[in-house]
Amino acid sequence: MPLFDHPELKVQKDRRVCRNTDTRIAKYSRRGMLFTMVAFAIAVAIGELRTIAPKLVLSLAIVLVLVTLFRAYYVFRFDHIYATGPKRWRHRYFLASTLGAIWWGVILLSHVFLLGFSPATQFLWLYTVVFCASVASVFSPYHRFLTWFLAGSLVPAALQGFMTADILGAIYGALTLAFVWLMAHQARRESENYWDRVAAMQALQQKASNLAAARKHSDAAVEVTNEFLANVGQEFRSQLSDSLGALALLEGDRLSERQREWVRLAKNACNQQLKLVDNVGMFTRVARKDIHLRRSPFNLVRTIEKAFKFAARAAQRQRLEFNFQISDELPVMVTGDNRKTAQLIRNLVDSATVIAESGELWGEVLFEQVGADEGQLTLKLVDNGRGEILPDESELFGAFSRMDTTQVTTGLGLNIAKGLAEAMGGYLQLYSSDEGNRYQAVIKFEIEPNQRIYLQPDRRLQDTDILLLHQRGLFVGGIVQQLKSFGMEVSCEVWEDGSTAPMDALLQFMERGQLVVLAPAAGDAQLLSGVTQVITSNKAENARFPLLCLGGYGHKLEFSPLAAADPEAQYLARPVTRKEFHDALVLRLFGGQKKASRRVVSQHSAVPRKNNLLLIEESRQHQGVTEEMVQALGYQVQVVPSVEEALALLPDGNYDLLLVDCQQNTGHSAEIIEQLRLWEAEYSTDDRLPIVALTSTTEEQFEGRCLAAGMDDFLTKPLSKDSLAETLERWLGE
Repeated sequence: MPLFDHPELKVQKDRRVCRNTDTRIAKYSRRGMLFTMVAFAIAVAIGELRTIAPKLVLSLAIVLVLVTLFRAYYVFRFDHIYATGPKRWRHRYFLASTLGAIWWGVILLSHVFLLGFSPATQFLWLYTVVFCASVASVFSPYHRFLTWFLAGSLVPAALQGFMTADILGAIYGALTLAFVWLMAHQARRESENYWDRVAAMQALQQKASNLAAARKHSDAAVEVTNEFLANVGQEFRSQLSDSLGALALLEGDRLSERQREWVRLAKNACNQQLKLVDNVGMFTRVARKDIHLRRSPFNLVRTIEKAFKFAARAAQRQRLEFNFQISDELPVMVTGDNRKTAQLIRNLVDSATVIAESGELWGEVLFEQVGADEGQLTLKLVDNGRGEILPDESELFGAFSRMDTTQVTTGLGLNIAKGLAEAMGGYLQLYSSDEGNRYQAVIKFEIEPNQRIYLQPDRRLQDTDILLLHQRGLFVGGIVQQLKSFGMEVSCEVWEDGSTAPMDALLQFMERGQLVVLAPAAGDAQLLSGVTQVITSNKAENARFPLLCLGGYGHKLEFSPLAAADPEAQYLARPVTRKEFHDALVLRLFGGQKKASRRVVSQHSAVPRKNNLLLIEESRQHQGVTEEMVQALGYQVQVVPSVEEALALLPDGNYDLLLVDCQQNTGHSAEIIEQLRLWEAEYSTDDRLPIVALTSTTEEQFEGRCLAAGMDDFLTKPLSKDSLAETLERWLGE
């Protein structure tokens, strides 16, 4: 049996498939060799090994360079060497990489043996673990080689950790050995899944080609392609769900700032991939016009605010100024599909953000009642013309399009937004000129008869004088309109070089102790620095006046000198909702909100009983992530792998809620929920047990079938603590 590679399936002997896999390995190896050299140099620079054993450091470095050059020969001459013999290249490259891993293990062992668990050793150890984890998915198709690679890199140091007779060494050694074993076990499973997936992909491709050749029309080929994308998307989504869940748990541990940065980087990459997978799946449904809309009451204002806030994060990462305004005439409660509404807004804003590239983007939401119980919502987006100019709608929406930008594909998001708008009885229109791009999406909702009050402005704000100092921008008009809607008297001044009017107005408001609001332009600290100088030069010791700064990207750091000059000044990051702005104004002027009444809650016991949950989850990998997340929220949870074991525990378990993992097969998932409800109808007729389904599928038919079978609620993976806590609180809260 070969040491590193033992092909068993037909697809593992396909040279075309293996070349794609080996090309990916060679690509990642080039980066890995560079990172390894840099990590060794950093460890030597920050550690004491170079002074304790300089000759050893020189020997380690020389051999590391030689081994790296040996590996580099097979990596950088991949195209030439691989063409002469793929199997021979693979065997020799695996041998060279294993030797390199063993030598890296010797380097790590030397640090542990001579320096103990010093900062340099911990850095080198942590880098090795992170590096091995990062290449595991790349090397996992050849799991035997990956096992040798992991063992050679980490096992010698782990054994030395045990031999140090130190608690820390024993912990490092035990965790490292567990890591190597788990990664090797997972690699074997991922290798099987990978080759099975490739075989399935080949089978689907063959099926698609046969259908296309057999039929003149392309309907069958399109259907197979959509099915293929949906299936592959679900596979990716399931894997990404595990990664994001594990990263969410890791983020809750005590980590250094550098480790947190790595976790944030990994989460961002996974979220971007998850977003792409979801968009591809939604695009296939939009192309088939197979969009199923839910009809249930929901809070329209909160849904729009959350979608805008979520989209604003991507804009800030791009250093784009994004602000929005929601009309106060918007009804709070409507009937429709809140998830599709949020998805439309996010896709539209994300696409507009990518196209704008830099500068400023302004969003506005209006509502018009068109019937006794029906209304039309209009979402407008405008940029300031610094980005790309949109092509004609026929070119953009006639087929899948990719904009010529430095960012990601944008035609996909716009096509999805257009399809969702049309499914909700509206439309999407685009206008482009030298002044900027404009987007207008219109959708319809039914207005709920029982409305809630979103915001009742504090009466103390009426007729209050306020000074708004700004540097112009699309969002300034929205700020003025919001302030006037609170009944305030607004004075606006533009802070410009050579103008004394804004400074005189500022001094006047300072003397009177009246509210001043600052709205600096993105990437410009002139307003903040100017106001800081005025306050420092003219503010008397006993003079007090409220100051509020609405800052954009990068202004938080620039606000520090102003906060030092006026410790009572408050900073509020843009974009802000109408309620956030209102509450900040009340806090600065009056010290807080008036409370009309207080709800008194009495506790019958000093230590309330923890809710007891039962989780039905077949996959052990998913079990750990979900169980840890539920326990972190303060609930007790018991895990079983099958519905049969769950039915055996239900009579005596005293459970408050069931969490059921439901796979892509909606029929099988519905059968599981039906079995639980049948048991309940027979043995627990007076007590309905809430059932929440956990699923990685995004198909609309899933929710309908599971609700019909008796499900109460469902959560889409990857699970987040916020969504899980909100759902559990909804069903188990007081």
